[in-house]
This record gives sequence, C-alpha cells and structure tokens, in this order.
Amino acid sequence: MSSRVLRLALLASLSCLAACASAPKDINEPIANFDSSKDPYWQNPRWDLSLLNAVQAAVHNPAGPADTSTPIYHATVKFTYLQGVIQYPEIVTGTGEAKLDELMLHQLASVQGPQATGIDADKPHEFVLDVLMATPFGALQDGIYTAINSWKIYPKDAVISGSIGNTTVGFDYSDGRASDIAVAQSSKDKLLDKTSVYSVTRATLPQAPIPYAGKTLHMEVIFCYYLWQSTKSKDPCPVGANVIEVTGTRIRY
Repeated sequence: MSSRVLRLALLASLSCLAACASAPKDINEPIANFDSSKDPYWQNPRWDLSLLNAVQAAVHNPAGPADTSTPIYHATVKFTYLQGVIQYPEIVTGTGEAKLDELMLHQLASVQGPQATGIDADKPHEFVLDVLMATPFGALQDGIYTAINSWKIYPKDAVISGSIGNTTVGFDYSDGRASDIAVAQSSKDKLLDKTSVYSVTRATLPQAPIPYAGKTLHMEVIFCYYLWQSTKSKDPCPVGANVIEVTGTRIRY
C-alpha cells in the first residue's frame, strides 16, 4: 500500500493542502493533472482537501474560549482511509503533550471522511497529514493572521534600497473588523511600517465565532521583511504564530 503525504497550511479554516494551490476554486473547473476516469481518488486534490477539512474539523484542543494563552499544537498523524472510515490512526510526530496526543487519536477515530468515488473507490489508502490542534482562541487568531498574510507586500522601493526589519502592528479585533491600527514597534523604516499598517487595514478578517461575538480582542502581528541576499540565515524571522514573513530578492545590476 503506498503512502500519500498531505501537508496542512494555516488558513482561516485551519485546513488546506500545500498542494491545494493547484485545486480549482470553482467546483465546475477541471482539475489539472487529474482524470477521474483513470486516476484513483487520492490523486484528486479536491477530494484530498475534503478529507483534510473533515480531519481538521475534528481535531481541536478542549480548552475553553476564555483561554487565550494556550498555544496551537502541531502534530503529524498517519491513518488508513477506507470508504469514509478512518482506520489505524497513529501519531507520527506528537504535540509534545501525551494527553493531547491520546485525545487526537480519539478525535481521528471519530472522523467521517468524504466518500471516495471513481477509480479504486473501494480500496484502502494510507495518508500522512500535518494537523493543528488549536483552542477556540487560537483558531480565531490563526484565521486573522492568515487573512492579513494574504495582503502582505514587500514594496519595490524597499527591495531596491535593501530595506529590512521587523514591524509590529497592534490592533483591536471585534466582529470581523480591525480598529485602532497602529505601529507598536517600528522597523525604523517608514515605508515598511506604512506597508505593514496597510496590510492589516486591507485584510478581510474572519467573522467572530459565537464565543467572541461583541467582544474586543487586542492583537499584534509582526511583519518580518528580509531579502535573500541580505543574510546567510535561511530564516532570520522570530518564531511565533503571529509572525508574517515577507521575503524579497534584491537584484543587483
């Protein structure tokens, strides 16, 4: 039995394939490099995404909405899929918390996966997934940071001049809107600071889930601007769920 590795990216829904960039946005749009009359169901990126959505929807941290300090845990899991059922789930790389790993296995076993259709629909297949285990607050934060990330920009003039640095932008979130957006810590470059505030201002933030409806939550996001030629380090940015990396390449003539 072959194994197909699916990688999870941070999206508003906390579920997406690294390969899902090739998945069609329109349900009627043909899927590149997939032929339903010849290819098995696990090569269908749209079906893969449905499986990931089902798995990620079941995996969650039981912490309550008031918990704003528990981090988002990551884990790699493996299981066999057969006709909508998850079988033989196991932890490949754990969260670091034994109780959470055990809970994750129980949650995986409860998943009702999408029904496979077409070629080899009745055959089992092994999957390896990177999943997130977030609290309600962590899931909301991740959705907000992902929305902001989609608006990140490395200004052309900043790339040409070789400007790098970190800008921290603070803002208040309430019911899908950001207010009081301001630079909390400057990169010491006015253009990078201005662009960071613009990214937060332009982002379409997710609506507040019921536990947070009507509440105001203060958040900060760090924009880390760096150029590939400006550092020998592969990733010079600080570590954190609220860090948005903005990379560029300085072209020298």
